[in-house]
Amino acid sequence: MPLAPSRRWIWLIIVVVLLDQGTKRLAVGLLEPDRPMIILASGALPSIDFLLSYNKGVSFSFLRLAGDAQRWPLVGLSLLACGLLAWWLRRVPARQSILATGLALIIGGALGNMLDRARIGSVVDFVHLSYRAWSFAIFNVADTAITLGAIATVISLMLEAA
Repeated sequence: MPLAPSRRWIWLIIVVVLLDQGTKRLAVGLLEPDRPMIILASGALPSIDFLLSYNKGVSFSFLRLAGDAQRWPLVGLSLLACGLLAWWLRRVPARQSILATGLALIIGGALGNMLDRARIGSVVDFVHLSYRAWSFAIFNVADTAITLGAIATVISLMLEAA
């Protein structure tokens, strides 16, 4: 009996969570807060550095100043969102692999950040992009997976509507 379409994507969710948690563990072990490790510095290209940060907010440091009161509501919201997305993923036809990929990336990223929030009360972020005077929020693998998943989901829905 072939696997249900949603089971084909469980591996991607697991890989995202493991990659996210593994890179965060490395960042915590190798970096000190507020002491950047420059990875790529160039005047012509965006700069990339690793900068350890603990984010109490949501993706890309949004709402980071709201305090610890949001910890458990955000854990609950993450679990609810993952449950709803998993329900949707289970119903995605096999031919809609872009949509399934997008949903799996979002679920994996949300679970990765939720694990941090439940365990330590904040999300470990460590990737910082900047270009000259412009500085982007500090983020992590989970944030990247959520963003790429959202893009894939929107693209899939647009292609389906066309």
